[in-house]
Amino acid sequence: MRILLPVFFLCLTSLSPARAASGDCGDAAALVQQAYPKAQKSADGASFTLVPHTSIASTLPESDAPFGLACKIWPAHDDLLLVAVPLIDSANGDHLHVGDIELLVVDRKSLRVRQRLLQPGLMTDDAIAIRKVEFDTGRYALAPEVTAFGLRIEMANHSQATPFTETDLRLYTVASDALRLVLDGLVVAGHGGEGDASCAGSFHSSQVSLAMSPARHHGYRDIIAVERSNTDNPSPTRMANASPIPASL
Repeated sequence: MRILLPVFFLCLTSLSPARAASGDCGDAAALVQQAYPKAQKSADGASFTLVPHTSIASTLPESDAPFGLACKIWPAHDDLLLVAVPLIDSANGDHLHVGDIELLVVDRKSLRVRQRLLQPGLMTDDAIAIRKVEFDTGRYALAPEVTAFGLRIEMANHSQATPFTETDLRLYTVASDALRLVLDGLVVAGHGGEGDASCAGSFHSSQVSLAMSPARHHGYRDIIAVERSNTDNPSPTRMANASPIPASL
């Protein structure tokens, strides 16, 4: 499959990436027990441990915390549940996270795992921290009988002076009864820049949307990526001279 990347620059006023429905996990502990029968359950039932020191959180994360299970019903195959399982190295002694993600395609009725794929290193971060992991179940129709789903991972720093966020997208599909990666780590949203305490600075943002092309290579449609970007250079003078917005009557 070939990926085409024509780039168009348009002004954006806001960015709102899609969010996954983590509530689709249902009984998260039962999902973990079915997928990892040798995992040892913690006393409070909130996590499991795989020998020797891999931690699996069985409870859903609060707010946007990324280290619990992420689940979403796959609309293209609504008898299946997509599950992303963060596998965190609990022996890591510092404040960073080291770990992998295992993707599961699960039968919704029996909770039987039909396909699984380990993605090493996807839960490893540093000063740029993982903020969110979610599924993207847009209609990525690669072929008449082949639909892909996406996994988005958002990362950000904690700096107000030099903010940075980035969202990577990976696409997966089931082929020959195996879960396969078909698009690896395309940056589909980002924001960054540099400013000071008086609000002056230079900032940029971008967002990429994907579309399926009529052209085909090796049996799959090409993927067209369209980028929209915006650059802003705020200053205290510009903000002071801005016209006030009248109140609605």
